[in-house]
Amino acid sequence: MRSFYTMNRLGLKIGLCMLCLLAGLATSLFAYQNKIVFQSQQQPGSRIPFYITEQGTLCYNLHADKLGVYAIQINLNRLFPTATTAHLRSKHYELSDSTITIINYAEPAISINYRIANNTFVIAKSSNWLADYQPEFQFIALDSLRYMENLFDTNDLSGLMQLEVAKLPFENILLFFSQLHGFSTVEEFSSNAIHRILEKGQYAIAKQFHHLFLAKNRQFNDFEILKIAIEKNDMDFIRKTCLNSLNRLGIDEIKADYSFTQCTLLGKAILIKNKIIVDYLLQNGANTEKVYQYESDVLSAFQLAERTKSKKIMKLFQ
Repeated sequence: MRSFYTMNRLGLKIGLCMLCLLAGLATSLFAYQNKIVFQSQQQPGSRIPFYITEQGTLCYNLHADKLGVYAIQINLNRLFPTATTAHLRSKHYELSDSTITIINYAEPAISINYRIANNTFVIAKSSNWLADYQPEFQFIALDSLRYMENLFDTNDLSGLMQLEVAKLPFENILLFFSQLHGFSTVEEFSSNAIHRILEKGQYAIAKQFHHLFLAKNRQFNDFEILKIAIEKNDMDFIRKTCLNSLNRLGIDEIKADYSFTQCTLLGKAILIKNKIIVDYLLQNGANTEKVYQYESDVLSAFQLAERTKSKKIMKLFQ
């Protein structure tokens, strides 16, 4: 099984040492540098970053004015009804504040010239575009984004839960913050954000972040938050996730000398002797061959269960 961590163990150990030395520095989910000024993330005519969801929706943000942004979403399934998400992501997209071009290698390119006027998405010219299809868009005030940022910074769980009833384009909001803070993908930003939330001991806030932004994202590495969920026996949350990291090795325990143990989610469940979670992970395809590693010590699920002296769990692998 391939480890999620691509660097060698010595390099990772040194990196962990540096992280521990820096752990005392003050952090926040969306850190301010002096005072964040929400500015345009694009220049007129330049290409705009985008994100394609698991459901085949292309999301991008267009700077509106000093007061907000337009969150634009294009249902690619309308344009390519037989394409899978992987195929949609393999196409070439060029987005600007006035044009959208989709290069489909097997067919003619799709393109439109557009503008937003009087809160309406106006298509001025198109080529191979569905005549009856209009992208969805919504104006988001910068004050609303600042408010959401503050909810995370202050660990306001009640306020964050109230966002669930709001019809907000959460994919676009996640993309906005990812761009604003210099991350190349929403998954990288989300991993960093959840790590910092968990560092503060705010498991409930981390779950809400996942619920709002990542519940259907199958590319996000959810090992860290699922490891905590297993430790807390939070089956309700575990069942609601996609188990993206099911068979990935992740860091479990960092020792005083900065060496570390690694385990899979199944390995973690075995270590804490939780038969219910072990059984659930097995039903969902957990690999049993390599679930724990410490230096050169590599154990299978049965070997780890044997080491933990859990007869009930051992029987699952006999």
